[in-house]
Amino acid sequence: MPVSIFIRAASGAEATSPPSKEAENPPGLTFDGSRIVIGRGPGCDVRLPEVSVSHRHASIRAQGADYVLVDEGSTNGTAVGGVRLSTNAPRALRTGDLVRVGRVWLEVRIDQKPPTRDLAGATRDIALALVANAMDAMGDDIVPKVRVVEGRDLGAVLALAEEGRVYVAGRGADTDLPIEDAEASREHLQIVRRGNAVLVRDLGSKNPSLLGEAPMPENRDVVWRGQTVLRVGRTVLALEEPVAVALAELERAEDEPFVANDTPPPSAPGSKRPSTAPRAPDSAAKPAPAPAPPAAPVAVVTAASAPARVSRRRWTSTDFAVLIAALAVIAMSAAGLYWLLKP
Repeated sequence: MPVSIFIRAASGAEATSPPSKEAENPPGLTFDGSRIVIGRGPGCDVRLPEVSVSHRHASIRAQGADYVLVDEGSTNGTAVGGVRLSTNAPRALRTGDLVRVGRVWLEVRIDQKPPTRDLAGATRDIALALVANAMDAMGDDIVPKVRVVEGRDLGAVLALAEEGRVYVAGRGADTDLPIEDAEASREHLQIVRRGNAVLVRDLGSKNPSLLGEAPMPENRDVVWRGQTVLRVGRTVLALEEPVAVALAELERAEDEPFVANDTPPPSAPGSKRPSTAPRAPDSAAKPAPAPAPPAAPVAVVTAASAPARVSRRRWTSTDFAVLIAALAVIAMSAAGLYWLLKP
């Protein structure tokens, strides 16, 4: 039976507030395979661009008609509800279970939903959308841009600000990206952004465009990735994708340890949550520790910022008596040693 995985929230983000509109329709993927790898790495089936998630964090495996969850030796652990898993110890899953991987909460549903088409593309799109939402919330620029990196128009930029709008590049003065190149047609290229993908089309130009080293097909949309340049005559165009760059940086980053809060967020409306009655513990699972209070900000203490030393304790009469006695013993020992060694 297929299993669906929905991305519900970061750890504790929705534990004390009602689900947002986005939370009511969480992004998800449906699988019908024997193993689903969850992690931050680009090769994972469920890609979670969050530094608390390990590159290969956990996996869901089919066991007959059932599914089990296995922690793959992650830095910040995997938990089901309030139970943290031991490494490589499988735990049975039920529909509606909430799973924590790093700071991210996932919801598992096991039903007859049809599997997601083009899983590789779908999981990349979800990862890009998560990064774009985070960047947009912080006020970062997420608009893809086409930049002229070689040719007479070196430095010219076309921002693909409007999703779905058709932008035209060519020798015509009324195009969105004018190209002063004798080998370019008046309307040479069509560029459009759809979701997180940028599509480019050669408009039947006299001198066909090259995407990478391959000639572009005429009047057919082709996906343009940021690492591939596009050539129009002697002009070279590059695609800048801030979100894709940020995703790649997150996937290369080291794991970031954090203190787990295993309070699950509320389920999406209509989902079947398992009963809150006590569940028979797995032999290899162990209860998660009680949530720790929020940690105080960590400050680096330098010589300039360190607090002043505590003043020294004053000497008492007892201290002086002990000191005099010690000096007397040292003097007697020295005198005895002198007489023993005297010729």
